[in-house]
Amino acid sequence: MKKHIPTFLIFGILLCIMIIMIIRAVNKKIVFGNDDTSNTYEQMEEKPETLLICIKGEIKNPGIYEIEKGSILNDLVILAGGFTENAGKDINLVYELNENLTIYIRSEEESGGMDIIDDKDIIFQSDDEKVLFENKVDINTSDIQTLCLLPGIGEKTAEEIIRYRDSIGIFETIEDIMNVTGIKNAKFEKIKDYITIGN
Repeated sequence: MKKHIPTFLIFGILLCIMIIMIIRAVNKKIVFGNDDTSNTYEQMEEKPETLLICIKGEIKNPGIYEIEKGSILNDLVILAGGFTENAGKDINLVYELNENLTIYIRSEEESGGMDIIDDKDIIFQSDDEKVLFENKVDINTSDIQTLCLLPGIGEKTAEEIIRYRDSIGIFETIEDIMNVTGIKNAKFEKIKDYITIGN
């Protein structure tokens, strides 16, 4: 019987090693999952969705800013250089930005207007309410981003406007925009007060 003791010891040691290796392999699967590591890298490299927000009024650097979806208004205000001294004080700085918007910051003296939320010193506009322009949009020179701020004008229609300009020529009257694919009487009525053909 003593002659077989070393064999049993060797077998026992090998068995222990195999058990340890199996346990480690199982733990590794639990930690890292069954997905290919390349998929993990792809997920890490995914860029966050961004929005285009137009901010104007009592803001130091009014304009169109690209910002990560889900950011709050305060993030945008910082990007735009902060409020002017005349900006109203009743502003919800934690308002979450989840869509392309035009935002108008009112002065302390201003009142009335169209409020989408309850903050009396800020006006949010989206979709067909994108009409708060300090200056009219020149349909002969504006880029896609600016054209998209017009009510009812999306990226596809903005591209058609620019394609028309490039192939046919500049618009002689604002009514000429109805020659663009996708713009008929109803849509023209929405935008006519906010467009110009320049000088």
